[in-house]
Amino acid sequence: MKTVGCDFFWWVKGNSDGTDSTAEEQGCTIDEIILQNKMLLTKNKRLRFENDELNIDEMRRIQLKVTRLLEKITLYKAKMSRNNKVIVAYKLLLIVSLMVFLGFLAFRW
Repeated sequence: MKTVGCDFFWWVKGNSDGTDSTAEEQGCTIDEIILQNKMLLTKNKRLRFENDELNIDEMRRIQLKVTRLLEKITLYKAKMSRNNKVIVAYKLLLIVSLMVFLGFLAFRW
């Protein structure tokens, strides 16, 4: 990761010969390192804010989805209770019609 000034990660890891590099070997000054650190901290803070905003947006989307699903469940329950009332009415009608039919057969004989 090469940024303004010196390559911080190369400086920490050392060069490929296995010897550690210092800031003077790369020509970096403490001021450049401090500036680079401040820039990284600023970028980190900005990314944290963006992440928080995305999380809030995601929470709002989930909340809307849950609200819609709860409304659908409520409508489904209402529809099923109406359907159950209709089913009970049809069963009662079937039982009454069977009783009338059996009564008709009994009196006819």
